[in-house]
Amino acid sequence: MHLKKLIELVTRHMERYPAMKLQDVYKLLHQSVMGPAHILQNEALSYSYLKNEFERIWEDYETELYVDISLDHELVRLNIPIYREKGSVDALFEMMLETAKQITPDKKRLMSCWFELGSLIEDKNFENFTPNEWRELNKILGKKDFPPLSHSATYKDLYKPSYRIVLKDLINIM
Repeated sequence: MHLKKLIELVTRHMERYPAMKLQDVYKLLHQSVMGPAHILQNEALSYSYLKNEFERIWEDYETELYVDISLDHELVRLNIPIYREKGSVDALFEMMLETAKQITPDKKRLMSCWFELGSLIEDKNFENFTPNEWRELNKILGKKDFPPLSHSATYKDLYKPSYRIVLKDLINIM
């Protein structure tokens, strides 16, 4: 694990989303390491959710087509409200499927990143979070075998996330 890259990724996201909670940082790490595979376990349902999200009117927080979430791969959060101006739901779904084919989820790597983050919090590298807060979330994650999590209510309220995880090289518009 390149500790520097982990620190840069989390710092960049905390600057962009200053009210993010520890569960949002975990979600960031989960997406960066595991890719979009979990959301595609039921492809028909995943497509249906994507189509519904594409058709909704969103209050935009994001101003860019994508936000980098890379640790090892060139993964991004492709922002749907911006993408849909020129892209189609079918093209985005194909990007998601192709990303899932190319990215192999690695739970050991996810856990390694998460524990590195815990050490960084312990060493006061991220003062927004306490070691106790990390330990409490870690207990929950450990009991559930490090599952995907939703964004915190605060994150959802402030930043209105509407995106899908794709490899940056697959973005085929703009």
